Amino acid sequence: MKHSKQLDGLRFIAVFFVLIAHFASIIGSRISAGYYGVDLFFVISGFLITTILLKSKATFFSMYKNFISRRILRILPIYYLLILVLFFLGYNEIHLYMKYILTYTYNYAMVLYQLPVNPISHIWSLCVEIQFYLLWPLVIFAFRKKIVALKWVVFLLICFSYLQFYFKIIGPIGMYTWVGLLPQLYAFGIGALGAIYLSGNKLPHRILSNKWLEFFIIGTLIFFLVTNISLKFIFCPIISLYLVVKCVYLDFSIKPFKFLLNHKSIIYLGSISYGIYLFHFPLNYYFTNHIFYPYFWNKIDFNSFGSFKKIERHSWIIIFPLCSSLSILLAMISYNYIEHPILKYKEQHFK
Repeated sequence: MKHSKQLDGLRFIAVFFVLIAHFASIIGSRISAGYYGVDLFFVISGFLITTILLKSKATFFSMYKNFISRRILRILPIYYLLILVLFFLGYNEIHLYMKYILTYTYNYAMVLYQLPVNPISHIWSLCVEIQFYLLWPLVIFAFRKKIVALKWVVFLLICFSYLQFYFKIIGPIGMYTWVGLLPQLYAFGIGALGAIYLSGNKLPHRILSNKWLEFFIIGTLIFFLVTNISLKFIFCPIISLYLVVKCVYLDFSIKPFKFLLNHKSIIYLGSISYGIYLFHFPLNYYFTNHIFYPYFWNKIDFNSFGSFKKIERHSWIIIFPLCSSLSILLAMISYNYIEHPILKYKEQHFK
């Protein structure tokens, strides 16, 4: 499908929410930033992957090999590079759980061994993505010539995922609710269902171009982000699908939102969002614990600040912009010197 620049802008919004959650948790914890950032990534993936698979006319083996090869070349190189760097830095978690990390099952190891938050905790979502990539082509290929049946299969998978998420109907895997593929499948599924619907129907321009609906959708999203209502897990992915479809096929009426998604810098940052996401958490851990606090923040005499002494509890004011900038810089270097050459190879050999 044609590359959507606005969709890169939406990817930036997703990774920006994650940065807020991890670098400015005093804000992120109040607006469900981390949840929505990852959930938005899942919906985007479900929509794009399903669209790509439905348009493929190849045999299953050829389609699957081509699809997985492209995913491997996009995701694995810098992932394994990061793991290698952390290994040589002597990070103990890498040594202890290497088999889970290398096989993209670390999301289950986190729960199974009750691991505390650590520099690689964020890769749980990457593990879920890879598991989705491995299994989803099987679903699409089985029903791709029967679109009506495919719609029902995906719809039922979404319902089953929600039931597992809310009620843990399969008891033994209930503990993996927040990090497992099945309970998180609803977000991928909603993105996929949107792609399937649009593959066999005309775009509902009249609905999607309604500016009042657009205002309502954005307002509803803001409402769910600032409130702790469990219904957000049902409605936020649907809202995300609306945003994805608008980015791919139409444009936004809300001028600030339209300006943001079409800004060259935002589009570029969205195009390197994978690197930003991958590097930001370990960078924050090592930078803050080994440089920022021992050599800067802890050496400040906050008692001399008088009534402003409480700023000592708000180091995020500096950490958020600083670590975000360092994450972006690292992602830029990675993209230019590692990812971009590999992407060129991918386009040449795996169309």
